[in-house]
Amino acid sequence: MNKNITFDLSLGTLGKVILHFFRLYLGGWMIISGTSYWLTQAGAAPIFPQPVGNMPLSSQMLVTMIEVGLFDIVKTLEIVCGVLLMLNRMMPLAIVLALPISGVVWYNAIVLNLRTDRLFSPTYMGVMCFYMSIVLAFGYLRHFAPLFTWKSRIGHVSEVKTIFEAMRRDETVDPR
Repeated sequence: MNKNITFDLSLGTLGKVILHFFRLYLGGWMIISGTSYWLTQAGAAPIFPQPVGNMPLSSQMLVTMIEVGLFDIVKTLEIVCGVLLMLNRMMPLAIVLALPISGVVWYNAIVLNLRTDRLFSPTYMGVMCFYMSIVLAFGYLRHFAPLFTWKSRIGHVSEVKTIFEAMRRDETVDPR
């Protein structure tokens, strides 16, 4: 049995390769970051130490988040988001989770830690996680377009079923 694998070498293909690379890289980073934090909470050694800021405002924000329990929620959502990204499941939800988490990471890294020299550093995840989240959001733009409906009606409780219908859908299968 002879099966030839072919692909279309085009700008669209390159875009998909970049989106999948970002999805996997960001997902892996989020899993490692969240897991590293929870390892320290369990008394184990972290994968890498959790930075608590180099500048006073950064330290204040991170320590406050830890003290009020928000950091636990963020790190848990980071793992959930990372798993969804890695498995390529519920991507719009994963992106909605990734954007605020990575946005705060970006804000902390650039604004609070005064690292404007790393604003476009491709090896610095303090900024790249946010940029990758934004690019992924554009890749799934059609899922977010309805959010911009100018006037919309209030839904019904019976519409909860649409969540389960969406979870059963597989858009990767060609209907032809």
